[in-house]
Amino acid sequence: MSLVLLLGTVNAACIGSGSPPAGPAPLAAESPGAGTAPSQVWQAKTGRRLTGSLVVVDSTIYGAGADRKVYAVDLATGRRRWASRLGGIIGGGVLVLGDTVLAATSRPEGRITALSARTGRRLWRARTGPVSAPLSLIAGTLVALTQRGDVIGMDPGSGRVRWRRKLGPARIPAVAADSGSMIVATVDSLFRLGAKDGRVAVRVRSPGAVVSRWLDRPRILVAGTTDSLVVAVDRATLLPAWQVRLDAPVLSSPAAAGDTLFAVTRRGTLYRIVGGAAPVAERVVELDWPVTAPVTVLDGLVLLGGADGTLRALHPDGREAWRLQLRWPIELGPHPLADGLLAAGGDGDLHRYRQ
Repeated sequence: MSLVLLLGTVNAACIGSGSPPAGPAPLAAESPGAGTAPSQVWQAKTGRRLTGSLVVVDSTIYGAGADRKVYAVDLATGRRRWASRLGGIIGGGVLVLGDTVLAATSRPEGRITALSARTGRRLWRARTGPVSAPLSLIAGTLVALTQRGDVIGMDPGSGRVRWRRKLGPARIPAVAADSGSMIVATVDSLFRLGAKDGRVAVRVRSPGAVVSRWLDRPRILVAGTTDSLVVAVDRATLLPAWQVRLDAPVLSSPAAAGDTLFAVTRRGTLYRIVGGAAPVAERVVELDWPVTAPVTVLDGLVLLGGADGTLRALHPDGREAWRLQLRWPIELGPHPLADGLLAAGGDGDLHRYRQ
């Protein structure tokens, strides 16, 4: 979920890089008794492996599964309210806009479908070509990124295509920029384009291949790359503001808690990134299990989901606070709730916990 980054004024000319620091802290003994874990309220099975991320609106959980179904689940009880099967694989989860749930499919269908949030009934469907990146709503435009490299701007109420631009394949959703514009990260470039007409205003070379969602911070966007970097880019110019090198590729999103960032590498090393103009990455702990979910920060703890199906909560110094056992592997970060959290395992299992 969140990595904590001390963000003072970012100087785009100052770029911190270099070898990762040595001397990781020892991992505290991993014991279920290391702290008081949240208590489980309910456990439910939706379908097969959930994709994208979960969306909680009022008293309903919305999500999509590898079984090509969109689900609505009651937050209080875990009971399924409805399920709607689409005609292709749903790789990017769902987008909820008021009383409408939107989901995009890749092969074999390649369409965006709008469903009633109350009943799951289909409202409209539009052909786009295969889509696996999550959908976005930016300045009143529904944005879809196809596997063929098209960026499509659509009317969210009808699915009518407003514009289409060929920019290159993208794996992560478009994010809002300033003055009704958006930022799209393709495999090798960053673009800023208008949400109204799709006109490209800025294009720069990407600082690395970004495969997980941007962390949205004041004046900058932060992400990990397959080149073992955590990078920040200026929202206006898209130029690097800073970068730090870690010990392995960073395939999941960092998380923020106040002015500190936390990021985890494919090797299972957790880093704390503290800085200003030239941030420094400090190793917190080297874990002996792979982290497969985005980092989450909740109530001062760093939550990490692993390939072994265990959701662990660590103190900022690397000591374990508690752990929860789900189905493996955990690919979605837990969703904070007012009184606890919602977690998803790797077999379509949902778990609600109360602190």
